[in-house]
Amino acid sequence: MKKKVLTILFFTIITIILLLIPFAIEKMILCESTFPFNLPIAFSKESWFGFIASYLGAVGTVLLGIIALYQNKKYKELSDSSEERFLTLQEEIKTLTEKSVSLIELNSKLEKAKYYPILSNMNHTYWNLNGNDLENSFDFGKDAFQLSYKKDDPNEMLSSYADVFNQYHTFTYSFKNDGERTIRNFICSAITKNNQHNEMGFWIYQACDIEPGAILRCVYATKFDLAQQCKDGRIRTLSFKYEMENVIGEHFEMTTDFYFSPSPDNEPPDYMMEISPIRKS
Repeated sequence: MKKKVLTILFFTIITIILLLIPFAIEKMILCESTFPFNLPIAFSKESWFGFIASYLGAVGTVLLGIIALYQNKKYKELSDSSEERFLTLQEEIKTLTEKSVSLIELNSKLEKAKYYPILSNMNHTYWNLNGNDLENSFDFGKDAFQLSYKKDDPNEMLSSYADVFNQYHTFTYSFKNDGERTIRNFICSAITKNNQHNEMGFWIYQACDIEPGAILRCVYATKFDLAQQCKDGRIRTLSFKYEMENVIGEHFEMTTDFYFSPSPDNEPPDYMMEISPIRKS
């Protein structure tokens, strides 16, 4: 408010001065008692009025030109500064855009990673468990079981996981779902023994779902004594191929390979285990 009053006062004073200047000039020119207006001149008073008017007009033009040049210089400086600032802002915007794109890509990868299956080897293997050993080793209420076995009798009925362990020779190894999502339809799709596909017959490959944090039990069940054949060298290699899905329907696969070495009868089979990375299929 104060600034507005000062602006109005300034323009009022300027207007008054502009109105009084002609009268002041006339008074000075017509004054014959004050130096230098009392000097004798050859021109008439009217000529002097015209000269002074032209002179003041020229002075005003020069002043306006100086002001215009000064304003143009300031405008150019501001323009150069604005252009430089604009280029700087463009670079900053470009950098921010690149960072935003990188963050979007990173966020997308992190989001996808939430759905990628993660199975950690627990380094636990079990041979021929049955009876009370089952309750001590497994939690049938929480553990997930993937069963692979061949039925000699197609009419054979197995009502529980315990039936498989009690009626078959079994080899069991364990993984843990360390991912953030459920792994669905985890199933064995092929078994290779001594570099040859499993023998013909009525094979059952039972799939399972693995909740986050749950333990997966991969069970290979046979009617023959698998452990004995691994110890005496008749079975040198076993390879299991597994397939699975995540909760958004993407398909994955992995393989687990066992290499057995002959070992004494009173000890478990000696083996080396190789697990492939989980690959999208």
